[in-house]
Amino acid sequence: MQNNLGRHMGLPLALPAAFAAVFLFAEITLIEQGRAAISRGDSDAAIEILEKAVAQSPKSAEAHFYLSNAYGSKIQASGMFGAAKYASKIRDECEKAVALNPKYIDARFGLVQFYAGAPGLMGGSYEKALEQAKEIKAIDPIAGHRAYAFVYSQQKKLDLAKREYADAIREEPTSPKAHGYFGQYLANVEKDYTAASAEFETALKLDPHYMPAFYHLGRTASQADTNLARGEEALKQYVAYTPKENEPPLANAHYWLGAIYEKQGRKPEAKQAYQAALKLNPTLKQASEALRRVS
Repeated sequence: MQNNLGRHMGLPLALPAAFAAVFLFAEITLIEQGRAAISRGDSDAAIEILEKAVAQSPKSAEAHFYLSNAYGSKIQASGMFGAAKYASKIRDECEKAVALNPKYIDARFGLVQFYAGAPGLMGGSYEKALEQAKEIKAIDPIAGHRAYAFVYSQQKKLDLAKREYADAIREEPTSPKAHGYFGQYLANVEKDYTAASAEFETALKLDPHYMPAFYHLGRTASQADTNLARGEEALKQYVAYTPKENEPPLANAHYWLGAIYEKQGRKPEAKQAYQAALKLNPTLKQASEALRRVS
């Protein structure tokens, strides 16, 4: 009798675990759907999906973080109107993610970007940005140097920003990520494409499988209009790859590959690359403008 009772009681005791697994699957599915919507430039769909993810799993730091990204995507699409409506929501969702997971570096870096980039009237504060950079550095020194450098760049203290990247490399000279971050700074801020390319090549010597370096090497070659053959080779390797979380999207890689083809006078291939970019992200304005040029 006791054995039968135990068998009968086993079913309802298992149900909560089963339901929990179902809800966890639903949460992951919604987050993945939301990320996909962000990637293709559909910020409205991303917001709708990720707000559902947060409603279903309010204690998911990841759901809150990606909802903040969706709001950021909406601002990029709608300009000042979007900033006025969604800026505080970006901050709130990142803060919730950090409260749920204090070691969530991406969410803390989101706060660095918000506090360092937003006007004071919208809640911007360099002091708060630096506080977040300090917390990041305690978790991951290289990411911390990058966070400090971002704040200093926003403050136009470029000597301090550059020093942060140099310190990261000095502390961990064999880190491909440290060299990759410095290369991005050199390309994006100082427009020193030769030095940037050297950093990306160093990153690849240290780790031939560090895929973001291929993307940035190709992008830099296109921007500089030099070493295009190497840029083409690098981007071809990247578009054959499936990017991981926080790595450059394939749509952008196809765009920069198209730009290299266009600079080489290879219009049919450029057209094909731009079309591939727009298939992945129909809202990629620079790709649609480029497609009109080569069509």
